[in-house]
Amino acid sequence: MSLSAWLADFITLFVVIDPIGVLPIYLSAIAGMNSADSRRVGRLSIAISFGVLLLFLLIGQALLTQLGIGFPAFRIAGGVILFLVALKMIFDGHEAVPNEERSAAVSEVAVFPVAMPGIAGPGSILAVMLMGSGGTAGWIDELRVASVIAAVLALTLIVMLFGTLLRRVLGRTGILVVSRVMGLLLAALSAQSILDGLKLTFG
Repeated sequence: MSLSAWLADFITLFVVIDPIGVLPIYLSAIAGMNSADSRRVGRLSIAISFGVLLLFLLIGQALLTQLGIGFPAFRIAGGVILFLVALKMIFDGHEAVPNEERSAAVSEVAVFPVAMPGIAGPGSILAVMLMGSGGTAGWIDELRVASVIAAVLALTLIVMLFGTLLRRVLGRTGILVVSRVMGLLLAALSAQSILDGLKLTFG
């Protein structure tokens, strides 16, 4: 397991996941939650993302082939989902989560939209599949990629936890403004993902 290969994979996955880009999705998802629940969302979303990416590292290529799903369709679907998340960030605003619904809300928003497609989206899933040669690599290569996934997700969690502190500093109004701006940027990124999928389809 060479250090240069590990670093190359780390940089690739870090750029694809883009922890700073995940932050607005996370901040929007935890709106109205207290600090403890916000941290739970962060930790749970990272655990789910690790499981999803590890699964696709091991059997992703075979799974998509079996289902007859191509990478372009995967990117387009992910872009559409991200666009819907962006619309929610722009138009819905932030509402407090009632105490009796808070427990369900933590697990629900940790899965969607933070873990999927925020962290473990089409881009990151495709990246780990290519790093692991679609499940055809040896166990040493798969172990290397798994360690890369863990390292990038650890950094992503740190960014999200600092985002919780940022939410406290900015307050409700400040986060509302940031959410609107980040929603616009996320909409643009989702549109780009759709265009990339279409480009792969039609050349």
